[in-house]
Amino acid sequence: MPSWTKAATIIGTLAILPLQPVAAQQKQSLARFSFSSGWDALPAIVAIERGFFAQEGLVVSGLAVPSSQAVMESLVAGSTDFAAIPQRTLLVMVAAKAPVKVIAMNGWGTETELVVPKSDTGVKSIADLKGKTIALGVGSEAYPVLIRLLNKAKIRPSEVTIKLLSPADLTRAFQKKLADAVIESRHFTAALVKNGQARVVLSNKDIVEALGLVGAGPLVTQTSLIEKEPAMVQKFVNALIKALKYIDQDRKDAAQLLRIFFHRQGTLVSDELALSWIGMTRYDRYVWSPADVADAEFNGWGLKEGGVLKVLPKLDGYVDNRFAEQAVKRLGVK
Repeated sequence: MPSWTKAATIIGTLAILPLQPVAAQQKQSLARFSFSSGWDALPAIVAIERGFFAQEGLVVSGLAVPSSQAVMESLVAGSTDFAAIPQRTLLVMVAAKAPVKVIAMNGWGTETELVVPKSDTGVKSIADLKGKTIALGVGSEAYPVLIRLLNKAKIRPSEVTIKLLSPADLTRAFQKKLADAVIESRHFTAALVKNGQARVVLSNKDIVEALGLVGAGPLVTQTSLIEKEPAMVQKFVNALIKALKYIDQDRKDAAQLLRIFFHRQGTLVSDELALSWIGMTRYDRYVWSPADVADAEFNGWGLKEGGVLKVLPKLDGYVDNRFAEQAVKRLGVK
């Protein structure tokens, strides 16, 4: 029995009685929405706090969840209706054959860099890191990117040491001599460069040129919800796409909402830093294209090659663009 099926059975059994009254409300337009506790929660925050769900007649119960495993199990069990998840989480779910569908974009092209200590003048390319230690965050989206870059340089994952660090250690990786290089989103690497610890070996532009990287972020829902409540799914996608468009139109306000979101979690972020984060991900596309799918599957190969997955995930049948396409048509966005 797949692990997600076991989780669904356990959670579903425990939740039968308390969830019955809520299920009736859900049919009346209640939608439970899970999203990250990091910066990729921005579309969710904007959609909730700027009233785009309310405009569509939806009551949304939003929850920031730090654990990808919790989101996966909740989706499968039915206690979450919609989730904005990292692409890596989607690939794990696809490999496990979880009953979910991608229904829209949740941002794409988050900028990634490879940096080394500023004092290290010998490393000029990824090939120079053979035999060295490369750090990235736990559960990082940069993991398959690193494997793909190593493959392009004809280096096997076993020929480097890949070290997973906490966010706090990532920003002090070179001060504490924890790694010879860091590959991560610019949310982390920009801080290393700014405080004088690091220099850029591969910029985001270099990585995109090398890999054709897209990095599409998925909005997903249960397959059963599409079948039972297609009108609700459409309203939800309409609202999220409104939020994506809003972020592009008013980055300053979006940054303020993001800053408040972090402050409510106990993290102080300056206005300047929050605004810079907005520019590190793009929000100007809404529908998953064949290129998005191909790139995601290549990342799935990277996760398998790197030993994270045992099965190569294929996205055939996992992307349903009908709702995003209808929203784009109705809202007149491009």
